[in-house]
Amino acid sequence: MTPDHLRRRRSPRRGMAPAAAATMLLITLGSTAPAAHADPSPQPSGSPGPLPTTVEGLKKELEKLQEEAEILTEQYNKSRVELKAAKKAEQAAATKAAALRAQAEPARQRLGEIAAANYKGGRPDVLFMIDGSAEGLAASAFLAQRQVDTVEALEKRVAQAEAAEKAAHAKTAEVEKAAETSEEARGKAKNKVDEVLKRLEKLTTTNAYSPRTGLKASVKGTGLPAEMARKAVSKLGAPYVWAAAGPSSFDCSGLVVWAYAQVGKSGLPHYTGALYGLGTKVSRNELRSGDLVYFGGNLHHMGIYLSDGKYLHAPQTGDVVKISRLSERSDYAGANRIG
Repeated sequence: MTPDHLRRRRSPRRGMAPAAAATMLLITLGSTAPAAHADPSPQPSGSPGPLPTTVEGLKKELEKLQEEAEILTEQYNKSRVELKAAKKAEQAAATKAAALRAQAEPARQRLGEIAAANYKGGRPDVLFMIDGSAEGLAASAFLAQRQVDTVEALEKRVAQAEAAEKAAHAKTAEVEKAAETSEEARGKAKNKVDEVLKRLEKLTTTNAYSPRTGLKASVKGTGLPAEMARKAVSKLGAPYVWAAAGPSSFDCSGLVVWAYAQVGKSGLPHYTGALYGLGTKVSRNELRSGDLVYFGGNLHHMGIYLSDGKYLHAPQTGDVVKISRLSERSDYAGANRIG
């Protein structure tokens, strides 16, 4: 008689419920793409125009826009992190799907070989389990059915892996779009900040002329260093006197100490080395009005940067407070900003 395991008909497989399918997907693939949902990027507020026409109004507008720009910058940074994770997950899903396809191919080929052999032998029905009496072929029929089961299971896993691969690809595209949107929003916010800065600079530019050197320069912007520089340029032409700190004569560090005292920051050390240790260091290509510049390996001289490569200083005995070019000094040692 035909063995029981060949007589039995396998119960038809029922379609999985969506929740069960999702669970199976997690089990089969080990992990899914990370939750890379990029929060909707905050959009810059409407056009700033008409912008305020006063310094104080522009300062308030700038503060608001800079906060907005900072939020958008961090949102952009977050979207880049999420995009990196999404691409990594997509690659992992693609690798998994490729591995499963490669694993399934030998089984498919073996099944084809069995089918071909049975067909040539004149017993194709054995492969499809419709022969109930050929006991001599029971073993080969059982093996054939096992091969069918193996291929079916592999095909199911391949289909799940390919679905995960497709979902990961879609997620990457979604996060990539969010990153682009975030970058665009950040760019718009930066443009607004730049516009306000330009208007603020225009309203807060103080021009200066040095009779001793014939050079012109400007103090630009707002903030404590710039206000200090404005006080300092009011002393153009004042004589250099060793160890003097104003109000009518100065040495190099004395001019800085006096000017800072005029804007509410008194008590700074009257010594270049000590002043260099304060505030924050500034690179030469980032100098702004009011930054302090130093010269010599032992910092024996200093001045106040104005603009366009020019600085204000009290040079030496017999000279006066004047404007000079940084490019004329070969002993530039560094700069800092005391706010």
